[in-house]
Amino acid sequence: MIKGANVGLATLSEDVGSVVMSLGWSSVTEEGSADVSVLLLDGDGKVRGAGDFCFHGNPTAGEGSVRLLGKTPTADGDESRIGFDLDAVPPGVERIVVAASRSGGSRFGDFDDLLLTVADSSGNDLVHFSVEDAGAVSAFIFGELYRRAGEWKFRAVGQGYASGPAGLAADFGVDLDVAARSADDGAVTGLGSRAASPAAAVPPPRAPEPATEAGADAGETRSQEGDAGHPGRTPDSPEDLAVPEGPADAVEAGDALDAGDGQDAGRETADRETVERERAELKEFIKGLSADDIKSGGWFTKLSAQALSSYTGKADQKYFRERYEGVPVDAVVDQRIKMAARYAALEGGLSAGAYTATVAATLGSLGGASAATVPAAVATMMVDVAFVTRLQLRLAHDIAVLHRVPLDLSDPDDMWKLIRVAFTIKGGEAVREGVVKAVPALVRPMIKRFYSGGALTAARGLPVVGKYLLQRNVIKIGIPLVGVPLAVVLNRWTTLLAGRHAQAVFRNEARVIELAEGLSRRSRHPQLMLWVAWLVIRADRKITDDETLLMRHLVRLVREQHHVVDEQLAHLVDVDPAEVWGRVDAEPGDLSDLLDVAERVAAVDGDANALEGAVISELRDRCARV
Repeated sequence: MIKGANVGLATLSEDVGSVVMSLGWSSVTEEGSADVSVLLLDGDGKVRGAGDFCFHGNPTAGEGSVRLLGKTPTADGDESRIGFDLDAVPPGVERIVVAASRSGGSRFGDFDDLLLTVADSSGNDLVHFSVEDAGAVSAFIFGELYRRAGEWKFRAVGQGYASGPAGLAADFGVDLDVAARSADDGAVTGLGSRAASPAAAVPPPRAPEPATEAGADAGETRSQEGDAGHPGRTPDSPEDLAVPEGPADAVEAGDALDAGDGQDAGRETADRETVERERAELKEFIKGLSADDIKSGGWFTKLSAQALSSYTGKADQKYFRERYEGVPVDAVVDQRIKMAARYAALEGGLSAGAYTATVAATLGSLGGASAATVPAAVATMMVDVAFVTRLQLRLAHDIAVLHRVPLDLSDPDDMWKLIRVAFTIKGGEAVREGVVKAVPALVRPMIKRFYSGGALTAARGLPVVGKYLLQRNVIKIGIPLVGVPLAVVLNRWTTLLAGRHAQAVFRNEARVIELAEGLSRRSRHPQLMLWVAWLVIRADRKITDDETLLMRHLVRLVREQHHVVDEQLAHLVDVDPAEVWGRVDAEPGDLSDLLDVAERVAAVDGDANALEGAVISELRDRCARV
């Protein structure tokens, strides 16, 4: 990119919910460096409080959505990296400015090879911005991320400040003295005359509840009822996502999370207590496992049965329809995903101490344990594995239910589908590849090195799902991340990833089901509709997943609504266009509904291609002759 240019991140990659920005420079004298800072700005171009100024003394900002990831020496310079969870940036933040400063009379013009890069969550480089002449300045803005029409864009700024860090800070409303004192005190307070941010220091993860009848904009809510007999529990508490009891009562509307610091602290305490209860229950579950269960992967079979058996009977469409009547599905799903991610992060912090090199060494042989016992170190780690596994499995189930996607968990195909969606497992994907894709780009190189060794040789014999989930958690061992336990980051990251993946899959399936329902409802020729739909689908000799899904639901709906079962079509190997055209020509009356079917079927997986268009054109001609 050139100075002043901008680009929408979504046009460069699908994986831009989180990105990593790198700032690099070199020096022929190999002297001096620079300190990176990030400023989160509101619509007026000012920070909302000192908590929006991210620097070495405050390395995390924006409720954890922006993190300084440290500095790495290069051959003749340094590279500093910043992680951005763009999906989690607070709504009041409109721009994120990335800058750096030098001290002791040093200037950016003394550097060579000033370079900014942006990589997506898969580690693919999206943006390269090379600064040719930074000038004799001690403060420099490299670039900025900003919102535009609901999307994030990047602008290559390349602007120096002759007035130095003080001038840069003043332009954006930062009081450097206040920020420095706040960093020393371990808390962040207000800036100058601007109001202090309520979230002075980065709080422990908190669980937002979905919007209630008050509307999606009513804010995050939490029931104030007591816990006796589980009153006040909702499908958004961990009781529903991570324990067998299932949902109970609805959320109390109007108890917004922005009610005040005191109530926030109370909620955080309650959330922590809830997660502790979850962990205590799972400790009992782990006690019932044998060493063979863990080595064989059988733990997952037992956990999935325990996680879904009683839960799915309660968390059904009737429950969600009654509790969230009138609330858009996307609003409920979005809040549930965020809730689950924050609970996962909270549990990760509580269990982070379980991830040590000792546990890694123990995993290979389970400490020489007998088949009937599980070493205490491994049992502690398995609580974390089980918590996140159950949380994500139930989250995927609830998203399917909310989107009215039918799942029969007694059907092995549907059960496997839920598992694959919940844990983002793709057919034919190597476990190591899946693990690497499931974590932030910043730790992928370390994870690849971890797996290149023999630390988990024994674990490779586990069944695919158990192995995948166990390995995904074991990478938390011994990889530091700027003082923040990696367990917190990975628990939150993988749960967000699982939730967004489930949302994408089941929302798309809901779209296809909705299309099939409309076609079946409007059809005056249900049996012929199936033949026309199949002819369009097979026009290019390929069948996409969406086309398969649409045909499956069309056949089901025609059977249920029109009581038509076409055995000939069911046993068909190759569709003969001449036979379909013969059926069309033999049908009297208005056939415009068939033309509508053909056009909609062709577009189910994108724009119609030339071969599909040819079938539609032929059908249009034949319909016109009737």
